[in-house]
Amino acid sequence: MKQTRAYKSRTGEVPCGDKDLYAFLTDMRNFKEVLPSGMLSDWNATADKCSFRIDRAGRVNVSLKEALPHTMISYTAENLFAGNLSLQVIIESLTPHSSKLYVTCDLNMNPFVRMFIGEAAPQYLDKMIDMIEKYDGYDKIRGYSQSL
Repeated sequence: MKQTRAYKSRTGEVPCGDKDLYAFLTDMRNFKEVLPSGMLSDWNATADKCSFRIDRAGRVNVSLKEALPHTMISYTAENLFAGNLSLQVIIESLTPHSSKLYVTCDLNMNPFVRMFIGEAAPQYLDKMIDMIEKYDGYDKIRGYSQSL
């Protein structure tokens, strides 16, 4: 029997305004820039979908589900091993050139997967925040929302 479990990342801060960060993260082709590249292979993406392989976990298919301008982006993902998950990125403006964000995840998994993943899910979410914070292209995406 599968159970849904909710997880939340730490809050991160990026040198990018909320409008530009929102525009950047709603274009799934940009995900390759903020996901750990050493773990990914077989990358495919369009503006609203992406898929890739993760070592030891298999293919992951991610789709943009809902987007509330400048504040929330919701994605759905599926993986044969982990099952279905819902991921939300919450964005909050700090200044015109900085934002904070955090990620929540609802993971629907069977007891075996829950035992295998254990409490590592929040660590994966925090790593995602780390990658978004460390992205070195924010100077390129300032004004990104106006170019769309």
